[in-house]
Amino acid sequence: MTILFVAKDFSRFSRLVDRLRREQDVELVPAATGASGLEQLRGKRLDLVIVDEQLDDMSGIEFVKQLVKVNPLANTAIVGSLEDEAFHEATEGLGVLMQLPAHPDEKDGEALLAVLAKIAILMQPVAPKAAS
Repeated sequence: MTILFVAKDFSRFSRLVDRLRREQDVELVPAATGASGLEQLRGKRLDLVIVDEQLDDMSGIEFVKQLVKVNPLANTAIVGSLEDEAFHEATEGLGVLMQLPAHPDEKDGEALLAVLAKIAILMQPVAPKAAS
C-alpha cells in the first residue's frame, strides 16, 4: 500500500505513522507542501492520501479539491478540527473518507485502515453466478 502523506510538520503524526508502518508492504511518501504532494501524484499509483489541515501553500481542503481534478478516485483523509457537520459541508463531493484529529494516534490509524479494508472489499470483482 502506498500512502502519500502531505504535512508541513510530521512530528505530531509519529503514532499514526508507526501504526501505518506495521501494515505489510506499506510505503509512506512524504510531501511538505501541497504543490509537492500534487507533483508526487504524477505517474504513481497511490492507495491513500493523508493531508494536514493547513499546509504552507494551501489548506488541506484546497489540496483535496486540486487532487480530485488529477485523480478523482483517490482515497483521502484530512487531518483537521472541524465539527462533523462543518467537515461534511466543506468536503461534500470530494470523496474524503474521514477527518483525523490534530494529533492522530494508533486507534485513528486502526479506524482509517478499517475504512480502507471495507473499500477494498467493495472493489473486489463479483464472480459470475454459475448457470443452473
